[in-house]
Amino acid sequence: MKFNIGIGLAILLLLALLILPGMLGKVIGLALSLLVWGASGYLAGKLLRGEGYGLLGNILLGLVGGFVGSVLVTIFGMTGLVKLPFVGGILVGALGAAIVVVAAGLLGAEDGSES
Repeated sequence: MKFNIGIGLAILLLLALLILPGMLGKVIGLALSLLVWGASGYLAGKLLRGEGYGLLGNILLGLVGGFVGSVLVTIFGMTGLVKLPFVGGILVGALGAAIVVVAAGLLGAEDGSES
């Protein structure tokens, strides 16, 4: 039974690779983007809180942080950092995410509770 399921999955994968060649690249690109955003958010959480913000929180924080970090890196002319594969994206995203977390803390929106 397991052998038949394995062959079925292999045939399905082969058909997907033949029929939808561009789709696989997009899926892999999205997966890598989610990985980088999640790592950025996790790194920012470890630096500022000592823990992450959960999987979805890390990904969202890394996404916003990546945008903020990219803008700041461009403004300050440190674009060479962005060109480092994966590591540069994670560092820039973590820098931006840390700035977002600090700014949110200054505005009182960090944990949603009133002080």
